[in-house]
Amino acid sequence: MTSKADKEYDRWSKEVKRGAVTLAILALLERETAYGYEVVKRLEDMTSFLALEQGTVYPLLRRLEKRGLLVSEWNYEDKTKPKKYYRITDEGTDALAMMNKTWAELSKEMNTILFGDDQK
Repeated sequence: MTSKADKEYDRWSKEVKRGAVTLAILALLERETAYGYEVVKRLEDMTSFLALEQGTVYPLLRRLEKRGLLVSEWNYEDKTKPKKYYRITDEGTDALAMMNKTWAELSKEMNTILFGDDQK
């Protein structure tokens, strides 16, 4: 039987992950272009909380592209396995800067709430 605390934690962690993953993907792609599977592997290698299934990352990459934050280009060097590479746009870089600023402010404020005023 799952406790109310477990259920609430599951809901909360999904919401946190949903917001953080966009920031993480934009930050990764600001450093260098990557194809979908590379994004999945980098998240997996760098984090445990944000490790995601391919089925979650690919739709998010398409949504970010549709919103103008990413652009993609097919690479056909390997004729048997073409890869769709994503890179951040100027709009994506602007969005990343705003998200990064908000994340830093939120982290600072949450640390103050959780651990006290000496965390500033």
